[in-house]
Amino acid sequence: MSAKKTAVYNSTGRLKRVLLGKPTFHKNIPVSDVARDLDDAGIRHDQAAKEKQHKELEDVFRELDIEISWVELEPERMPWQMFTRDFGVNTPDGILVGRFRYLERKGEEIAAKRTLEALGERLLPQQITRGAMEGGDCFWLDEETLVIGNGNRSTYSGFENAREILSEYGRRVFVIEFLSKWNHLDNNFSPLADKLALVNEDALPGYFFGILDALGWELIRLPGEYARTCEINLLALGDDRVLSFRGNRLNERLKALGLRVYDPEYSCFVAHGGGIHCSTFELEREP
Repeated sequence: MSAKKTAVYNSTGRLKRVLLGKPTFHKNIPVSDVARDLDDAGIRHDQAAKEKQHKELEDVFRELDIEISWVELEPERMPWQMFTRDFGVNTPDGILVGRFRYLERKGEEIAAKRTLEALGERLLPQQITRGAMEGGDCFWLDEETLVIGNGNRSTYSGFENAREILSEYGRRVFVIEFLSKWNHLDNNFSPLADKLALVNEDALPGYFFGILDALGWELIRLPGEYARTCEINLLALGDDRVLSFRGNRLNERLKALGLRVYDPEYSCFVAHGGGIHCSTFELEREP
């Protein structure tokens, strides 16, 4: 059997394979401002509705012949395990397993690593052992450049650990600092197509805009209200295709730019602060 091409070279190349998690044991846990507000309000969603909406997400990948693998679920103990994004980050050289900041999510990286090993995916021999580094904070701007957000979830020491590891592979890593209320970087920055991205101009520092400008990115600048509703939290599928969700106010604007937008119903999860990017982990993208 040929070795799997477990690699991501950028954030917008054609997506070939993805890791998902079923919402079987999903429930809200208050690890972000949005999730805390929902918890305080006592809002709950029907399990059947969650499963139906997640199937709509799955069906987009099936329609596009993007291969789906499934993370091994740990009953009850890990209620956010369906958000596969956060256990680590894929790289051109294999997956770097990360480390969660909050106790409520610790252990998900162990289950994910066990799943990936069983699937025969390529993992880096090193993994994050200091601080926290979560995949929702990580984006490749090009094959050599990874940015890691430092807001509510990933820490500066986690960034330093990732920089040390990836420097051995010739990659450069920058930290992007923002207030904790903005949670993960993927709520505030979303590559859509080659050198085109959404960005929350209320959250992100000027030096990040400078990095993007130097690398030739065109930016669609948005106010912070779009971050609070997960409307920036999207997934580039490659070939000018974007995975969004039904009711996203940006969908028509993206179509006007020539992008093909897929919009499964995903309101149960968006309400919890869990967007499309949160729910997916790229196993393989074309360069």
